[in-house]
Amino acid sequence: MFELKITNLSQARHLSQHWATYTISLLDPDLIDYDTEGFPKTSQYGKLRRYYFHDLEPRYKDHLLPLLGGKAVVATREQMQEILEFTASLKSTDKLLVHCHAGMSRSTAVACGVLCQHGLTPIEAVKHVVSVRPIAMPNRHILKLLDDLLKLDGKLVVAGTEDIFAFSSKDKLSVFDYQ
Repeated sequence: MFELKITNLSQARHLSQHWATYTISLLDPDLIDYDTEGFPKTSQYGKLRRYYFHDLEPRYKDHLLPLLGGKAVVATREQMQEILEFTASLKSTDKLLVHCHAGMSRSTAVACGVLCQHGLTPIEAVKHVVSVRPIAMPNRHILKLLDDLLKLDGKLVVAGTEDIFAFSSKDKLSVFDYQ
C-alpha cells in the first residue's frame, strides 16, 4: 500500500515538493482567481491535481449562499471520478498527499475513497485515515459520491459518518493543534 499523508493547506506547501509523489489539492473555489504562488506545487517527479469546491453538502448550498458571496460550489461525481482515475496507478512506493484548507473534511473523505479503491474495506479505510489524521470528520457528500462510484452500497458513508466515532479518540484535538 502507498504511504498517505492528510494535511491542511499550509503543511501541504512543503510536503508536496519534498515528500509526495502524488498530490491532491482540494481548494475553495474563491481561490481560483488568486495567484497560485502560495499553492502546493510538486517536485520535478511529482504529480498534482487541483479541484475547487466548498466543504458543504448540496442540501445546505442555498442556505450558505450569502456567506459564500453568492457562489456555493459542491463536489461533483465527475471530480471524484477524476480523482479515482488519477490515483488508480498508485504503487506501494508512492507517497500520496491529500489536503484541503483544514485537513479535516474534504481531504479525509477523498482519502477514504482512494484507500477503498486500493482494496481496503470502508471500515479499514476510515480507521487508517483516523490514524493518519485524528481530527478527521469526512464530508458526507464526498463519501456518498465515492461510495456510489466504488459500488460500496453505502458502507463508506456509514463508516465515515457513524462508525468513525468508535475509531476516534475520545479526546479529539482541535484543528488548531494541527496548524
